[in-house]
Amino acid sequence: MSRRRLSLLAVAVLLASQPALGQNDVEDVGSTRHSVGGDERQTYFLVDAAPEAPEPKSGRGVLFVLPGGDGGADFNPFVRRIAKYVAPEGFLVVQLVAPKWAEDQYIIWPTVQTPVKDQQFTTEQFIAAALEDVRTSHKVDEDRLLLMGWSSSGPAVYNMLCAEQTPFDGFYISMSIFKPDQMPPVARAAGRRVVIEHSPDDRTCPFHLAEKARDDLTAAGASVRFVTYAGGHGWRGAIYPRMKDAFAFLLEGAGREEQWPSPPAEPNPDPAR
Repeated sequence: MSRRRLSLLAVAVLLASQPALGQNDVEDVGSTRHSVGGDERQTYFLVDAAPEAPEPKSGRGVLFVLPGGDGGADFNPFVRRIAKYVAPEGFLVVQLVAPKWAEDQYIIWPTVQTPVKDQQFTTEQFIAAALEDVRTSHKVDEDRLLLMGWSSSGPAVYNMLCAEQTPFDGFYISMSIFKPDQMPPVARAAGRRVVIEHSPDDRTCPFHLAEKARDDLTAAGASVRFVTYAGGHGWRGAIYPRMKDAFAFLLEGAGREEQWPSPPAEPNPDPAR
């Protein structure tokens, strides 16, 4: 047998030894694609881990997810895993898809403070429109609205955290940057809950920016939980248990006895796509 064939065989054996997860673990999680007012640039996925369950009397808690990276639809399997393994019973998860305004667009989730050329609406407006759209099909528990983002979407989540008015009760930001000069006044975050998660080994988004966010928001009167993990930029370690702890902290003020899902059979099912 040639050396090349031996190499290919070795690769095949290695791949076969890896968990063949694919999307099989979330095939039972409902996910439907929607567009606000028929506008494909305002596309979102409505993800429901138990679509046949009756609607809670108090309404559905809703977790909004702004994916990092390119903010694209390909993150849907990961978002469905969040719905299945992390979100409390009865929660809906809304995954927004970042609109593309230009081929060379650098800011994935442009905000009021950080617009990009030719954009027709801001991320803040997109979130508000999607939330109103969800309200037309589901009763929403207004005391259990969460917003999550990581990496490229973190700045938009910080903006919503510090907005003069926000519908959200808790904010979860992982591995991102913090630029107070490109967002509303940090003082407006007073009384709001936020989890900031970052790796000291991160070479993409410097760790000291997360520390500054922690310090500035704490000084402003926000309730901040700061979580670190090893391994650098990306979803590292036991991400689903960390998310569950983060959401539990963010929902403490809602006055509900949350029912949490069972953890995944594998410690860390594919967190990417």
